[in-house]
Amino acid sequence: MSLSDFDTNDAILSPLAFTASTQLPDPAQLRIYDSTLRDGEQMPGVAMSPKQKYRIAEELSQIGCHIIDVGFPAVSTTERQALQLILDGKLRGAIRPELEILVMSRSLPSDIDATIDAIQEIGFTAREITLLIFTSASPLHVRQKLGATLLRQCGIPANEAQTIPFSVLHEANKAMVTEAIRYALDRGVEKVEFGSEDASRTPIPLLLDLIQAAVDAGAARYIFPDTTGSLTPEATRVYAQALSAKFPRIELASHFHNDFSLATANVITGILHGLTTFSTTVNGIGERAGNAPLHSVVASLKYLYGLEIPGFQYDRLCHLKHVVEDISGIPVQAHEPVIGYNAFAHESGIHTHGVSINRRMYEPIPYEEVGGTPRFVYGKHSGLHCVSKLLAERGHEIDVEPCSQLSARVLEEIKATREKTAATGDSAFAVRKYYANLERLGISEEQVLEIAKSLSEVKAIAASAGEAHGSSK
Repeated sequence: MSLSDFDTNDAILSPLAFTASTQLPDPAQLRIYDSTLRDGEQMPGVAMSPKQKYRIAEELSQIGCHIIDVGFPAVSTTERQALQLILDGKLRGAIRPELEILVMSRSLPSDIDATIDAIQEIGFTAREITLLIFTSASPLHVRQKLGATLLRQCGIPANEAQTIPFSVLHEANKAMVTEAIRYALDRGVEKVEFGSEDASRTPIPLLLDLIQAAVDAGAARYIFPDTTGSLTPEATRVYAQALSAKFPRIELASHFHNDFSLATANVITGILHGLTTFSTTVNGIGERAGNAPLHSVVASLKYLYGLEIPGFQYDRLCHLKHVVEDISGIPVQAHEPVIGYNAFAHESGIHTHGVSINRRMYEPIPYEEVGGTPRFVYGKHSGLHCVSKLLAERGHEIDVEPCSQLSARVLEEIKATREKTAATGDSAFAVRKYYANLERLGISEEQVLEIAKSLSEVKAIAASAGEAHGSSK
């Protein structure tokens, strides 16, 4: 391509110029599988009430998610209440009828019974949910976490877990999964999803063999988890291609954690190689470093790959951010892509001047399309143009006649004021307050010990009272 081939009327070279020749899936095939209510709530310190979970479910429905994972209804009354509110909302039409509701269970008939019984207790049937049945996949997890359970099923003493050949444990794991899936289908579940923890650190032949057993038993979807966020895009491609080649007729999903800040890139790599259903969480909340963030994934797909998901309301992303921040207590970092407080904010004189001419100078995403708020910040790096523009537009509100001399003096005062406040140490105080708030979200070890002490004292008092009552007879 020569210089004469460029049309000088083109304002920018679009990122789509580099992905246009990529073999992309049909956007209609993309399905958002949200895990905010389950994996998101597992973020340390986060707890959601049933009503709060329902509020988020309504928002996820409205924005256009396709699947929501609501966790384990068998574990507590509040989890069952949340599921009941969500299923009731679906019946009323407050939640889209096509939104798939997913609940989870370990690969044990007793867990499946507890899950289905819990669903029936709130007036619904197993046909109205998708059941995710999961186990572990990697040798590390299978041997050290599941080993005793699997050996017990084989009639082998648990103390042999570390010496028994892994092939024995692997076959026992397959048998457990097969039995569980068939049992769930026999109990009335119409759609079973299979998941295997730590799949991204499992040798591919072992993983494919385990999934094959689940598919043969009746699993209709497989979700591939990067439990520790250890995948690179290169590794994601290898796994995704292997899964797509082996299982071309079942739905394949990804579930990626963000320990190396690669979850968004890995989700997109997975999509390009067959994992067209993808798990995310609102604001990226989740265990440790969180999960693939919904906003980053959908915005990257739209603006960098031209994959706009039909029916998805991109302009509600910032609104959804605020809803989940308020409920979770976890604020999004100021410089978070797409939805961060500073995503469409500018202070530097060069930048404020540029976006005053055309926002595309420094903003690759139109703020209004994601519900963002544009603003200028005045401080040490501000420029004269920004101050002059403000005084020209709003000087009449304070009975000021703008002029170049006034603008220059105002700019000097802005810079001096900001440098003074920088020296006060207020920033350090704000940071300490932020971390103190995070500490208060959870219950500390000291508080746990205090709870144990108080309960122990109550028990001792009750025992003493019982002894006194007995001696008085």
